[in-house]
Order: sequence, then C-alpha cells, then structure tokens
Amino acid sequence: MRILLTGSSGRVGTAIANLLSANHEVFGIDRAPGPHTTHIGNINDRGLVDELARQADAMIHTASLHAPHVGRVADQTFVETNVHGTEVLLDACLRHGIQRFVYTSTTSLYGHALVPADRAVWVTEDLVPRPRDIYDTTKIAAEEACRAASGTPLTCVSLRIARCFLEPAEQVVIYRLHRGVDLRDVAEAHRLALTVDLPAFELFNVAAATPFTISDAQDLFLDAATVIQHRIPWAAAAFERRGWRLPRSIDRVYAVDNAQSTLGYRPRYNFDCLFTADFA
Repeated sequence: MRILLTGSSGRVGTAIANLLSANHEVFGIDRAPGPHTTHIGNINDRGLVDELARQADAMIHTASLHAPHVGRVADQTFVETNVHGTEVLLDACLRHGIQRFVYTSTTSLYGHALVPADRAVWVTEDLVPRPRDIYDTTKIAAEEACRAASGTPLTCVSLRIARCFLEPAEQVVIYRLHRGVDLRDVAEAHRLALTVDLPAFELFNVAAATPFTISDAQDLFLDAATVIQHRIPWAAAAFERRGWRLPRSIDRVYAVDNAQSTLGYRPRYNFDCLFTADFA
C-alpha cells in the first residue's frame, strides 16, 4: 500500500512511519524536514496535495496545530491549518478515488465535558464534546469534515489519541493509568485503522488500557490512592521506591472498549509495562 502521511516529521508522524515502513511505501509531507518526509510543503497547497494524492492508496493525516499553540498563533491560522487543510486532503481523496483516510484527532476535544462533578468522567466516544478553545473547536470541525466526506468509496477513521507528550516520568506513569498512551500504541492503532473493515465513518478513543472499571468512577475522584491499591496491589510500593505519591484524585478515564472490539486494538505499553521496566 502507498500511504501519504502528513506531519511526517512530527513525533506522532515519525512513530507511525517507523511502524508502517516495514510493509508499506510511506511518503510524507511536512513543513520541516525529517527522515520520512519526502516533500516539504503545506497541506493547504492544493497543487502539491493533488500531485501526491495521485500516488497514494491511503492517507494518514497527523499534521495539525496543537494545544501549546493556543494563544501564540492566531485563531484563523488554526482554522486554515486544522480545518481547511483537512478539507484540501479530503477533496484530493475524493478526486482520486482514495478509499481510506485516517485522521489523527485528540481526546482534548471533549473539552469542558472532561470536568468532573462528583466522580471521574468515564470518557467514551458517546461523550458530547464541549470545546474549551480554538484547538478543540478546529479538531471537532476537522472530524465533521471527515464525516461529511465519507461514503463510497472513501472510509474515514478518526483516532482521538490520548496524552503522549514528553513529560516527567512520574507524570507519564500516572497518566498511563487513565489518560495517557504510548506512541507505539498510537502507531499500531493507525495501522489497524488502515485496513479493518469499517462503516463509512468511525471514531475511536486511543489510550492505554486502564485497570479501572466504570464502577470505580466515584471512588477514583474521591480517593484514587485507595482504588489503585485495590486494583494494583504492588503499585504503592513501586511508587514509594521512587519517592512518588499515588494520586489523590483522578478526574477522567479514557475508555478504549470501542477500539478494542472494532479495531482489534490491544495496547501493549500500559501502566504495568512501565513499572516492569522501571523496577525490574
């Protein structure tokens, strides 16, 4: 399969290309050079996108302005990049008969809906987004553009990926319990989304597998440490050896049941994996 990958020089794009290049021909477009970037350019360049789309069997679209750009980049630039850029790519897919478009979205778009009341928010794809800022708003709009473009022959898949920033180890470990994900699992979800038989449009949360269940939601918000000790008896000692404290409250849990049942997504780099590596 020949795959056009946007944002191919970024962290997410690089992880995807590293995985897919073993079995597919991946060519990339980015504004910055990188090992998998074959074309330097902008996704709003219709001529360039059209030329590349002629060579592609599928597209993976990771290029985006992100949350750290909010307040530093004009809102209209967010719209031009995140929304209009997506529309340019989708138009090219429809013109050239491309059958699969995988969009890298974000769990951030749930926005204010992630704010808990008396229990941790159990975040499934059915949770209605309540955007907080221009980033959330434009990612929702890009998803809607995917939905509008989907149909015969184009299948569009939106992957709402969880937090995978470069952060201090303690934060990464805690987030991996309920709202984080490893880049290698993100890449695997994109691989699956390329080929699994799906309806015209589908969206999935992509996160690490949580040890919690929805029945834990209230206790996670009120006394997360006790729930963690119940679900993962060895965790407290592992944290203590590092001089860390178990979190007192957890505000949300990203559920990946839909990705597991429909995509066959099986995240490998979960909370227990991190501690096995750290404390072996």
